[in-house]
Amino acid sequence: MAVLGTGTLGAPIARHLAQVADVRVWNRSVDRAAPLAAHGCTVSADAAGAVAGADAVLTVLADDSSLQAVMTDEVLAAAAEGTVWVQSSTIGVGETQTWAERAAKAGVILVDAPLLGTRGPAERGQLVVLASGPDAALDRVTPLLDSYAKTVVRVGEAGAGTRLKLAVNSWLLSLVQVLAESVAFTRALGFEPETLFDVLDAGGVSLPYVRLKGGAMAAEDFPPDFTLTLARKDLALVLDAAADTVPMTAAATALAGFDRAIALGHGEDDYAATYLAVRGER
Repeated sequence: MAVLGTGTLGAPIARHLAQVADVRVWNRSVDRAAPLAAHGCTVSADAAGAVAGADAVLTVLADDSSLQAVMTDEVLAAAAEGTVWVQSSTIGVGETQTWAERAAKAGVILVDAPLLGTRGPAERGQLVVLASGPDAALDRVTPLLDSYAKTVVRVGEAGAGTRLKLAVNSWLLSLVQVLAESVAFTRALGFEPETLFDVLDAGGVSLPYVRLKGGAMAAEDFPPDFTLTLARKDLALVLDAAADTVPMTAAATALAGFDRAIALGHGEDDYAATYLAVRGER
């Protein structure tokens, strides 16, 4: 299998894959891919070389512009007829359709398989994969996906995975913005965040994410599991997909909050750092 993109998620995914398959890896920054050689991966000098002869290709890249830079016509042509391309970068609905059409023209089978989870779950092989595409292709790659996922959810034809990922992100990213406001409000009223968390637990209205991201806000420590810049990109995709469907006021509010935090210089911090913009406004 070829893995293109060995960043925060791609590198641990490649390590898990190497336990069940021969893996070739490539990354635009070679120093990000080189350590994977110690885990049994072959580091390729270029993307086309990584893809050539692989029975499956996995892309774990930041956004659609990165995909366009990497999955060129040359790279698609290097893939053998019938190669399954597992596309796990979070991109838009229209972009996914475009890539499905380009893959088909190249004789490549697209499996649209965005991921739920950040650095920690990726390291533990506990990601959730929203896999969509032809059943035969999904059957071929599911044993590979199982190596780095706790759950592989089949959700229909290619494109369904992306749509469901955007629905999940609309909830998750909006939740973190609301949590940031609640933590800042709690402190403004003279209480410590831990008191808020305890009461939410006692009332049965809490979530595991409250302690995880709320704890980071309380400590004002934001090592990046998923950066504000990437979260902001995902929220923009949500709003674009929802433009002619339903009003997404919570997502729009969260996007504005993320923009304020990024303007303060926190774009490469974890997206829970949106709290710092809320705190700074009072």
